[in-house]
Amino acid sequence: MKRTIYISLLFILVLGISIYLYFNQRVVAIEQVFPGKIWAKPIENLPNLKGVGAPTAKKCGGCHTEIYDEWKLSTHANALSDIQFQSELAKPSSPKWICLNCHIPVQNQRETIITGLKNGDYFRPVEIPNPNFNSEMQSEGVTCATCHVRVDSDSKESYVIGGTGGTTPPHPIKIDRKQLLNRCYDCHNEAYTLNESLICSFQTGTELIATKSNEYCSSCHQPEVRRSFVKPSLNKPIRTAHKHGFIGGGVPKSFDLYKDQIRLGYKPGIVLSDLKVENNRIEVLLRNSNASHHVTTGDPERFYRLILVGIDPLGKTIYKEETTIGQEWSWSPVAKKVSDNRIPSGKSFLWKIELPNLPIETLQFQTIHVRLKNNTSDYMIQSSGYVSAPYKERVEKMKELYPHSSLVIESKYQLKTKSRKDTPLEELFERNVHRKGE
Repeated sequence: MKRTIYISLLFILVLGISIYLYFNQRVVAIEQVFPGKIWAKPIENLPNLKGVGAPTAKKCGGCHTEIYDEWKLSTHANALSDIQFQSELAKPSSPKWICLNCHIPVQNQRETIITGLKNGDYFRPVEIPNPNFNSEMQSEGVTCATCHVRVDSDSKESYVIGGTGGTTPPHPIKIDRKQLLNRCYDCHNEAYTLNESLICSFQTGTELIATKSNEYCSSCHQPEVRRSFVKPSLNKPIRTAHKHGFIGGGVPKSFDLYKDQIRLGYKPGIVLSDLKVENNRIEVLLRNSNASHHVTTGDPERFYRLILVGIDPLGKTIYKEETTIGQEWSWSPVAKKVSDNRIPSGKSFLWKIELPNLPIETLQFQTIHVRLKNNTSDYMIQSSGYVSAPYKERVEKMKELYPHSSLVIESKYQLKTKSRKDTPLEELFERNVHRKGE
């Protein structure tokens, strides 16, 4: 009797362990864990393009020289090397393979292929070597192929997606303007909760669609320009093309990129509609006139800092007020949005301040677009031990190398004459090169 009981208990134990091991080690397809999520997998490996070779940005730049030169200055080109991203990626809590699906989105850029997830756990990806890994292409971040190259389902050959047509390129091409225009939403429009402290919240596309305008992301971030699509030596006609600097909020990834921001199309989303003083009350009116989405948008930790200072006749600052426009999130123990006073497209933000009884001669108003807070970069520097070379050294020098914010609006108001003078944007960006920190 005892023997039978022991055998039964042993059988149950073995069965329990087997079931546990099965469910704990079974490989679940990524599509099952993230159904319908384009960002859950990179673009499939792209074979060499006929007439071009490897589908790298450098190869594209052999003919599309101006476009390539603009792209090299873009946020997209710096998507992998971005210091802040590398610091975030190195955190033990980071599901690295998911993050990389947007920052190096083509399978050729990945050393391994994720074939599934153990027990459906996104922290336990099953990886195999990628025979088509291209290290040069990896360094290109969001490269040309991200939007412009795909594999034909029948021929299994790579082709270029064009938006205009009427050309005779050396490579296969298919015209699909709509696909190009909608491609941005795959990474720039998501709200997904991985766990209680890991949330993706990038709703720029939803904000744009809600305006019911005819604008696309490219309308502002890729301004039209008249030029040939390719280098002059190929003698192709001048046409309506788009700049490829992908200018965003005016805070570039390195200080040496400031000089190109305005040339590539940057202008603030908000404008200073009015600054007036009546009966010892100051009213500052900001309007989202230039962005078809909220400002700020994208990264939930971005915000505008508004600063108003009072200056006496001797040029000394004797008064100061500050407020912010943006989202406020609590990240621990559970990530949640606490507040949101961002400005939707076409709407305004009114800041009212009671003016104190001080000998103020001039009021100076500034708007600073903050991408990275000082206390956040301080933490990243302290945690740089998680970051591997070559990025570790750059994270340690983040304050010196990485723009945290940009001054995008400045205006001075003379109380006696009630006159206002705005600082030209070009001058502000010359000064931004020398600004450090938040």
